[in-house]
Amino acid sequence: MKLGFIGAGNMAGAIFKGLIVSDTVKPQDIMIIRNDRKLQEKQAEELGMISCDTYDELIENSDIVFLGVKPAAFPTLLDTIKDKLEMHKPLVVSMAAGMSMSSIQDMLGFKPSLIRIMPNINAEILMSATAYCGNSNASSEQLDTVKKLLSAIGLAVEIPEAQFAIFTAIAGCSPAYVYMFIDALARGAQKLGMNKKQALEISAQAVIGSASMYAKSGMHPAELTDKVCSPGGTTIEGVCTLDEYKFTAGIVKAVENSVIKDAMLSKK
Repeated sequence: MKLGFIGAGNMAGAIFKGLIVSDTVKPQDIMIIRNDRKLQEKQAEELGMISCDTYDELIENSDIVFLGVKPAAFPTLLDTIKDKLEMHKPLVVSMAAGMSMSSIQDMLGFKPSLIRIMPNINAEILMSATAYCGNSNASSEQLDTVKKLLSAIGLAVEIPEAQFAIFTAIAGCSPAYVYMFIDALARGAQKLGMNKKQALEISAQAVIGSASMYAKSGMHPAELTDKVCSPGGTTIEGVCTLDEYKFTAGIVKAVENSVIKDAMLSKK
C-alpha cells in the first residue's frame, strides 16, 4: 500500500512519523510533497521517504492521498489536482479542520472515495486520539484500512461528521490545555521554592499516571477524584480552590468557544 501526503506540516508529519515508528508502513512506501521544497527533501531524507517533484507523480503512485494542507489552501490545491484524482481514483483522506466532505466534493466537482480524519499532535508518539468518517463512496474496506492505519498511532474513533467540531475541541485542542496545566502545576511548585525543571518532570508524570489510571480503572473521573480526597485533607482543599476559581467552567467554555471558532472557520 502506497501513501501520498500533500502537505507535511505538524499534523501530517505526526501521522507519517507515527506510522513509520510503529512499523505500520515502510518509509519507502510513503511519498510527500510540500511548498517548502528544501524542507521536503530534508524530511524525506531523514525518514527514508520518497520526495515527489509534482502532484501528478504523487497521485499516480498512491493508493491513499492524504490532504495535509491548511484549509485556506484547499480551493487552489483541489483545482490543481482534481483531474488527476478523478482519473486515478485513489482514496482521498482530508485532515483539514472545519472543511466538510461536501465542501471538498464541491471544490473537486466530483465525488471521490473520501474519508475525513482529525488526529492530534500526539500521533508522533503513537498516542493520538483520531476521529474519522467517510462519504457514501468510501467502502467499508477503505474505512477499515484507514482505521487500521490510525489505530497504529493511537485511538481511532468513527463519529458522525456533525460532531467533528466537538471532537476537535476535546482532542485536537486539549493537548495545549494539558501543557498549560502541567506548566501551571510546576509554577506553583516553583513559587514555593522547588526547581522548575524538576517540578515539570514531576507534574508531567503525575498527569500521565492519572490519565492511565482513569483509562484502566473503568471508574468515572469524579469517583477517582473522591478517592484522592481525604476528609479535611490537602487534596480537597485544592479541589475546592479550583472550583472557587472556576476551573471546570473555564474548561467547558474553552470547548464551547473552540467549537464556535471552528464554525466560523468553516464559513470562510
